[in-house]
Amino acid sequence: MSEEHRVRTLVHYEVPRRAERPPAVTPHGHRRSDARWPVPRQLEAGEVGHLLNMLLEAYDGRRPVPQIRGLVAPEVFAGFSGPHLAQPRHRMRRVHVCTPVPGVIEACARVEADGRSFALAARFTRTPAGWQCVRFALLKPGRPDQQARRPAAA
Repeated sequence: MSEEHRVRTLVHYEVPRRAERPPAVTPHGHRRSDARWPVPRQLEAGEVGHLLNMLLEAYDGRRPVPQIRGLVAPEVFAGFSGPHLAQPRHRMRRVHVCTPVPGVIEACARVEADGRSFALAARFTRTPAGWQCVRFALLKPGRPDQQARRPAAA
């Protein structure tokens, strides 16, 4: 085989061969015998907003629901799967995040759709595999004629 017909590696675009790879370095304090995965780090407010946006996309039908399976608890996933009516596009405007206890993040957001504002509430818990949404609720106001009446105090 002549020199011009040999396949050469593209140095800047291909992964080095096994003999050329640098040795794997494990993070400080992480050993294989301790756990399979390192402890997930705390999420920033922007990352929580990104996760909420992904969940809203699945709620609206703009994202396939199986894509969020690993991000949500099974009971939350059950609420997303199933038949859905056509939803207007929801847009998040403001996200507020708090950490009531270590390993838990609670978030709320103002969401707009069709010129109306709604509230979004979510709760994320830390699992060995990462953060998982265990509560997700898009709170929509009822119509004025459907409001429940409180009984008069005696």
